[in-house]
Amino acid sequence: VSAALTAAALGKDDTIGVVMPYRTSSPKSVEDAKIVLDQLGIRSEFVDISEMVDSYCAVHKGTDRVRRGNVMARMRMIVLYDQSEEFHALVIGTSNKTEALLGYTTQWGDSASAVNPIGDLYKDQIYQLARHLKIPKAILDKPPSADLFEGQTDEAELGFRYADVDRLLYLMVDERQCEEELVEQGF
Repeated sequence: VSAALTAAALGKDDTIGVVMPYRTSSPKSVEDAKIVLDQLGIRSEFVDISEMVDSYCAVHKGTDRVRRGNVMARMRMIVLYDQSEEFHALVIGTSNKTEALLGYTTQWGDSASAVNPIGDLYKDQIYQLARHLKIPKAILDKPPSADLFEGQTDEAELGFRYADVDRLLYLMVDERQCEEELVEQGF
């Protein structure tokens, strides 16, 4: 969605998609990225982050899954900011309001950006916008994942569905409902 909005706002010639798989990333994620890049007609850079992540984690004993995932998210941002310097560009964000409110983000990783066109949208709103932008159905239907380790999905890690928590967060944050009101509604 961020790539589509950027290409629409700045033009496809001024938009670059950077695909940054790790060695355990799902090949389907790379295929899906290529589909979006082709659909949008934007330039692309492919940067395998495996060697960077592995060498850092080997030296600093970053072997647990959470720590390694944070290193991957931050390494991706290092790559993006380096590429932004090379191309005299801005890093466009992909974080959303749901993940920010839940604290399900990596500081100086996926939460870093120069401009974040979807930062004030709940996850469900992003899906609505994605359908409007004609993002391929195969991408819309797959479970959300940062693809930080094999089989990882956001909702499995969180323990609930985005659709359910978005409703609660909207009532808490945007409608400013109190705890009693939320309990009356079944939360």
